[in-house]
Amino acid sequence: MAEQRTGPVARTTGVVLSAMAVTASVGLVGQSAAADPDYPSWGEIEQAKQNESTKQAEIDRLGGLIAGLQATADAAIEVSMKADEAYRQAVDARDAALARETSLARQADEAEAVAEISKMRAGLIAAHLARSGGGDLTSELMFAPDRADDLLHQLGTAAKIGEQAQGLYEQARADRNSADSLREQAQEAADERERLAGVAEARADEARSAADAATAAVADAEQRSVELYAQLASLKDTTAELERERVEGQAREAAQAALEAQERKDREERERAQREQDARDDAASGGSGGGSSGSGGGSGGGAPAPAPPPAPAPPPAPAPPNRSAVESAIWFASQQLGERYVLGGAGPDVWDCSGLTKGAYAYAGIGIGTHSATNQYYTLAGRGKAVPLGSIERGDLLFWGSGGDYYHVAIYLGGGRILEAPREGVPVREYFIWGSPSAAARPAG
Repeated sequence: MAEQRTGPVARTTGVVLSAMAVTASVGLVGQSAAADPDYPSWGEIEQAKQNESTKQAEIDRLGGLIAGLQATADAAIEVSMKADEAYRQAVDARDAALARETSLARQADEAEAVAEISKMRAGLIAAHLARSGGGDLTSELMFAPDRADDLLHQLGTAAKIGEQAQGLYEQARADRNSADSLREQAQEAADERERLAGVAEARADEARSAADAATAAVADAEQRSVELYAQLASLKDTTAELERERVEGQAREAAQAALEAQERKDREERERAQREQDARDDAASGGSGGGSSGSGGGSGGGAPAPAPPPAPAPPPAPAPPNRSAVESAIWFASQQLGERYVLGGAGPDVWDCSGLTKGAYAYAGIGIGTHSATNQYYTLAGRGKAVPLGSIERGDLLFWGSGGDYYHVAIYLGGGRILEAPREGVPVREYFIWGSPSAAARPAG
């Protein structure tokens, strides 16, 4: 399938992104105009063509300018993606508070009903006591000795009813206290939900501002790069389109090389850990053979040396994915190609990154967490489904981020390609792995 490009500027390269500071802010984009580099004129380009060394210097300069434009656009895109994820996490928190509020309100309603029943039972017993006149029975015993047995029976019954009434009263009071406590907790949960709803609205505003800044930065980079690519092509006797494709090809190669290097690193780490474990096992089995010589010479009674403590086992190779589930998820995601990115989108015709991955794997019958890249990673990692980046297979999820937060997630298709809902203004697409994913997980493992 043909790639859906955002414009003539190549998408993020691994080399450029690795050099960028992850603390880029929206302000960086706004400041770019004040710190514009010295772009060459066409007169300078024509002059540079007259001398080979000058021409090469100008080619290098143009390459640096194009990379700088891309770095600025990439920084703004990263800020926008982080702002989107901050909004999604705020919505998660708001929804959790709403669920707590709803649960507590339901419990409070049930407790209210129980308290009313307890109150009614206590009232009925009290009314019965009042009618029985249990307090006058002792005086009747004095003036009606011929009815003593009957009156004593009534007095005993009244005493039992009184004890029962006291128990019901205490239960009614406990039920009322429980209902009041739950109602207070429900109100506190409602207040917290309102607060978090305000936070989510603020995060939505921040995400919109960051998306606008990213769109502006990308548009600026595209506009400026058109002439830069044309100048580069003029110096190299090629075309602007070929030069742009060359830069994109370098980005793809860099991403693939980084993936292969990570795979080699992970494989070497597993092999090293296995060798160390084998060496420890050999040492332990050799030491338990019961050598006859001890430090006491011929006594033969020396205690054997203690066995070394067991070493941690090497990390197991991840379980292979369930191919049927993987293909179901990918089929679903592929049906969304070309549909719009909308923050918070979860279908049927608008998506954001974690909305797409959640929907795709839900179609395959697998829950992967909430509508948040960070939550999805930790949900899967908590199930033991995190996998090394060097061991990814078709259907795995790739996560971008650092410091425990992940701001983007995509489905790996194999061959260095992904299926993703990237950002505002760019629809769901199939693309090459861009930048530097920092984690991976296998939902169908």
